[in-house]
Amino acid sequence: MVHRSDFDENATPTRPLPLQGGGWGTEYTVEGEIVAEEPDLLDLEEVREGDLPLVGAKALNLGLMAQVGLPVPRGFVITTNAFKKSTRSPSGRIQIPGSLKQRIIAAYQERGLHQVAVRSSATLEDLPQASFAGIYLSRPNVSSEAELLTAIEECFHSLRTLASDVYRRNMGLDGDQETLGMAVVVQEMIDAEVSGVMYTLNPITLDREELFINAVFGLSEPLVSGRVPGDVFRVDRRGCLPEQRLSEKASMLTLKGETPVPKGRRNLPTLTPLQLAALVEQGLAIEAHFGGPQDIEFAFADGKLHIVQSRPITIGHEPLELKIERYRRKEIEKVRSRITDLRQEGKLEGSEAVYSHGNIGEILPTPTPMSFGIFTCIFAEEGGIRRGRRHLGYDLDDKTSEGLFELICGHPYFNLEIDAATFHVGFPLEIQGYIDKVKANPQLANYPELGLYEQHLTLDEAVARFGQKEGRRYHALFLEFLVGMTEWAEGYLDRFSSEVEPALQRYLEQERDQDPALVSAEEIAEEIHSSLEHLRTMTCVHFVIAARLGFFFTERFRSKMMEFFPKEGEGLVTDLLRGLEGSKIGQQAKDLAKLVQREMSQGEFLKAYGHLATNELEISLPRIADDPHVLEEMVKEFKKGARDPFKGAMEQARKRRKDEEEVRARLEKEGINPFAIQELFRDLTYAQRYLPLRETIKYYLTAEYALIRRALLALAEKLGLPQDDIFYLSPRELPELFSSFETVKGSIQQRKEERRFALHLSTHKRMPHVIFESALEEIGQKPIVETLQQFQGSPVSSGEAVGTVKIIDPEELDLARGLEEVTEDVVIVARAANLGLFPIIRNAAGLILETGGILAHGACLARESGIPAVVLERATVLLPEGIRVRIDGHSGKVDLLA
Repeated sequence: MVHRSDFDENATPTRPLPLQGGGWGTEYTVEGEIVAEEPDLLDLEEVREGDLPLVGAKALNLGLMAQVGLPVPRGFVITTNAFKKSTRSPSGRIQIPGSLKQRIIAAYQERGLHQVAVRSSATLEDLPQASFAGIYLSRPNVSSEAELLTAIEECFHSLRTLASDVYRRNMGLDGDQETLGMAVVVQEMIDAEVSGVMYTLNPITLDREELFINAVFGLSEPLVSGRVPGDVFRVDRRGCLPEQRLSEKASMLTLKGETPVPKGRRNLPTLTPLQLAALVEQGLAIEAHFGGPQDIEFAFADGKLHIVQSRPITIGHEPLELKIERYRRKEIEKVRSRITDLRQEGKLEGSEAVYSHGNIGEILPTPTPMSFGIFTCIFAEEGGIRRGRRHLGYDLDDKTSEGLFELICGHPYFNLEIDAATFHVGFPLEIQGYIDKVKANPQLANYPELGLYEQHLTLDEAVARFGQKEGRRYHALFLEFLVGMTEWAEGYLDRFSSEVEPALQRYLEQERDQDPALVSAEEIAEEIHSSLEHLRTMTCVHFVIAARLGFFFTERFRSKMMEFFPKEGEGLVTDLLRGLEGSKIGQQAKDLAKLVQREMSQGEFLKAYGHLATNELEISLPRIADDPHVLEEMVKEFKKGARDPFKGAMEQARKRRKDEEEVRARLEKEGINPFAIQELFRDLTYAQRYLPLRETIKYYLTAEYALIRRALLALAEKLGLPQDDIFYLSPRELPELFSSFETVKGSIQQRKEERRFALHLSTHKRMPHVIFESALEEIGQKPIVETLQQFQGSPVSSGEAVGTVKIIDPEELDLARGLEEVTEDVVIVARAANLGLFPIIRNAAGLILETGGILAHGACLARESGIPAVVLERATVLLPEGIRVRIDGHSGKVDLLA
């Protein structure tokens, strides 16, 4: 906005005041001089260089072309100044002030406009690295005053939609919200005989000597929306035509609607040689005017060429697929080099290296550098995994000190051989045997501690493998380890309740009282380091202990059940692990009921659960407490009739106890040794005790993550970094911000682009769940998708349900909207599910995950919610959104229904 104080006694207007009516802006006098505020309305021909903040990118380019006499259809702009004056109703709808509506109608009438195109013109679009094509709204063929006003309000609204917010974030363009604005172009519709798009370089080969033209009869909407292929003309800068590919054009769109193309013209070229020559001439002139290759929309009417739009070609010097291919090749070579280094260091001995996306892919699908850096800092090397397992009696040597986790094409993987070494309990591991089994069945690498890694050693097995003397020695070592694990399982829960949990609560209370905004940037960085140390040496250690106890005894129980019940063992295991009590996350549903019944305040609920998110370990994602609207939606959905968590938990526990009695009775009837039955149910008791405890400790772990996120945002603000940028650094780089700020900052844009590639590979399912050294070329390749009517997955939560598929991406999910859309008739399909999705999962009919196993967080949440769940690889590709499916959580089958 221009103010009086901006002008001195010699001030002159920045542009001529309009001569015609409509009241473009406010006039006032300063020292006898007429001065104009920034206007609400502006004719396209009045747009000037430097008006981007006022008219947006699309209108700016149109205005600048009109200024130099290029054939731009006449029209006017509703500026960002008018956008700022508009209001948003409680329902979220944008409303233009009444006085401004009158002036818009007057401008529309004075220009004698009838049918117009109403097009968004944001201050952030048409960029060389991000076109925003299809993100903001455009409304063609608007022919009444009421339609015009509605279309303008819809264009204003499109600035802040989920699609636009996600696009800006993914493109790394969401940092500067202050300058983000929306203008709207109202432009005469051209009743085109032929229209299309022209690129002033070949967008496929990047050849600067060629222009690439795509055209259709009539209006271009069917072409630009991808509904028809159109004719293709490849023309060089001299006007020669090396290639022409014609399509059959059965129909065309006109201002009166869709009409058939006469049969005699359907296979004729849309453009004549003279029209092609005119396009080449104008295209090169526009490219010269803007100083770079252009993407130009054009239309021919009554023999005259009209330029409807021009914007920079969004290729960043090469198409996305070529960029991704180069990125992919670099990552493959990085993995190959890393494997060579690990072999030279003696950390790999097997015939080939194997990497699995398994468990870590469930909790960190495509992490930001900060998220992956924090995770490896607190769990790998001398972090929670080695410390926790050593407490339990595992024998970990230097082989496990590094190389456990790798980020490959932005996706986290664990090295199978190094991971297996963290399960060493005294007898030699059959590493080559593990590799051979995974090559035969890659699913075994998903949760290898269940079904792959050796968790048990009988005396007979030991003697057969190692001979009489060594076999007895190794068996004794295993028994010593087993006694130790049993002692931990007997006593750790009490120790956690009396010592560990109070210590974690005291720590959180103390840290929550600290406000990072009140200290210096250096002190914030030190506090982040201290928080990571607490996670690494305390919280994560106890998380690993609880998780290992739960996993160890689950696997012992599972393997025995498979011996007793070969055909139905897996299903029975899921039955006996449902409805478990003692999890903080299960308590969340009960506390939500208390909140609804006014037995708990909103502040108390947020204090307890506000640190959760759709994926808590992705530290760049906001927490529930960051958006109060999410809690409002959770309460609203609960009131609408979601399952009663108290009754649901009691019913699940009742069914589980009944199933336990039935299994025990069947074993006794079969004459199984009473001691074996007693040992089986002892293992089950320990599994039921520590699987919920793992979720409880993760609850505290993620509460500490929320504090680190708060500190990171405060540090970014202190250093003048856009908030999002801080998440593209690693924890180890934070001290370097004070010594090499520009160097560290310079790496952020490249990392944002590489994460964009990673997200693309993830969305298109191009990363294998298991990577073999002998097949590194499979990294990033496009998958071959099977078409079947029934899919066989792995059961992880029992029950059967029928529902409509709803595909959810936890990293892009609007939790409030998810609560509205997910009902008891919906089957959620997701790559993985974390704690923050619990409110949504408990409302669903069922859950299908792409990764994980019986111990996956999503599986635990499904069992606590009493809904069936199945793990099905590539489910988000195999199961289209909206299709009806039946899932069987006992057999693992997923049926597509008519």
